[in-house]
Amino acid sequence: MKRPWAFICAASTTKSETLRRYCRALYELGYVPVCPPLQDGQYLVLSDPNERADYNEIVREKILRCPLLVFCGRRTDATTAAQIGLAQKYGRIVTDLDGLRVAAEQGELLPCRGPTGWRITCWQVLQA
Repeated sequence: MKRPWAFICAASTTKSETLRRYCRALYELGYVPVCPPLQDGQYLVLSDPNERADYNEIVREKILRCPLLVFCGRRTDATTAAQIGLAQKYGRIVTDLDGLRVAAEQGELLPCRGPTGWRITCWQVLQA
């Protein structure tokens, strides 16, 4: 089975253990979690302005490669607003973990590949 990629969008103050739980939940729902704070924060020095700029570009590239952005948590900040705005600008599905769980209960993987491209079914879409 080919799993769709899902970009995890969370407030910049979200703790690593919480991000790992979000990754696990997405994995269990049938997605490949993409979580830059966990993945890229391991090798980039985010206090260095040049590496921070590289990190921001990496995040942008990952959002554009993922068909789905999943907002995790209850807090929003400038980072989450920018990520959601970028995803919406380029036509990505934006939902939250509860929306994915509803889709899973309905027996659908969101998004799923159809014969003519991505077939989008989303029960709970976030508006930025």
